[in-house]
Amino acid sequence: MTEFIDYTAVLSTSNPGDIAVIKSILDSCDITYFFQGENFVHCAYAIPTRLMVKKDQVERAKEILKDFF
Repeated sequence: MTEFIDYTAVLSTSNPGDIAVIKSILDSCDITYFFQGENFVHCAYAIPTRLMVKKDQVERAKEILKDFF
């Protein structure tokens, strides 16, 4: 049976460069995340992509990203 993982939105961006940097940082820190709407960030007038982080890692992710964003 698949375990349910609860995610919380941490930030949003429309900048593909920001997304790449955030992925690199969070991957290196073993943070569980995904970008909601990432495939639409290149569309004109796209809704910003939201960084969704596993709920029990939100504070750590915010602490890690605060110096960058």
